[in-house]
This record gives sequence, C-alpha cells and structure tokens, in this order.
Amino acid sequence: MKPFLLLGLCLLPGALLAAEPQPAPAAKTSSHAMVHAATIQWGDAPPSLPPGAQAFVLAGDPGKPGPFAIRLKAPPGYRVPRHWHPTDEQVTVVEGDVTLSMGETTDAHEADFVPGDYVMLPAHMQHEASTKNGAVVQINSTGPFEINYINPADDPRKQAAAQTK
Repeated sequence: MKPFLLLGLCLLPGALLAAEPQPAPAAKTSSHAMVHAATIQWGDAPPSLPPGAQAFVLAGDPGKPGPFAIRLKAPPGYRVPRHWHPTDEQVTVVEGDVTLSMGETTDAHEADFVPGDYVMLPAHMQHEASTKNGAVVQINSTGPFEINYINPADDPRKQAAAQTK
C-alpha cells in the first residue's frame, strides 16, 4: 500500500499544477485603420438614409455586430427625419454645420454644431439631423447599424419600394 501512497504523493503536485486555471489564449486583435481624409473615395450612403448623402466606412462593418466608424457627407439642405437607433451613436462634426433636434417631438431641444463639436446620442433617443450649408460628420457606433423612422412614411426604403411598384 505504501508504494501506491508514495506514487500518489509524487503525482499530486503535477495534478495540482495541471488543475490551475490556465490563461485564455489571446483573443485575435482586430486590424488597425489609418485613413487620410484626402484619400477618401465617397460612395452612396446606405438606402436607409435619404438620397443625396455620401458615405465612407473608416473602420469596422456597420452591417455586422461590433464597433464601426463611418463618415457621412451631406449636401446643403440635407435632412434626416426623426428616427432612433438601438445602439448609442456618437457624432463628430468634421466640416460644415449640423443642426440636431434631440428628444421626442413634444420635448425636443435643438442645437447647432460646427467642426470639432461632438454629440453622444443614447440608444433609442429620437433625433433628426439637418444641415444648411452641407456637412461631413463622423459616426461611431456598434453594428449592425439600424435606423428606425418615427414616421414610417419618412423611411426612404419604403419610398423606394413604392416607386418600383
């Protein structure tokens, strides 16, 4: 019996070491992004936004789960009707002027923003955006990107579908 006890005692430290929690393998880090403003090649904005704007994805994929950053270029007089998103939206004005009406229509407050200004719109906060002279804004959020218009008739996707019928 003693040899089995001795063998067990000899193996115990190894078993205890093997049972210690091991560090998890390092998570794959996402790649970095570097974008020079002069190299941006604007494309059409997503169909969920009114026609006329252009967009460029800086990082991430707005259509998939996870963080993303996009730039949106709006022409003079552009307006995105009152809507909300299921995730927080961070907006930084890069160029031009932006007016945001934030909150439900009955309690909405409006503010004007210029280059360098920043706004954090919490998830589900109703808001609308417009520009008098045109603007470029950077939007940081978490995907998948969704936009829910308060008035369904304002949704450009529904307007486009109605025009194709």
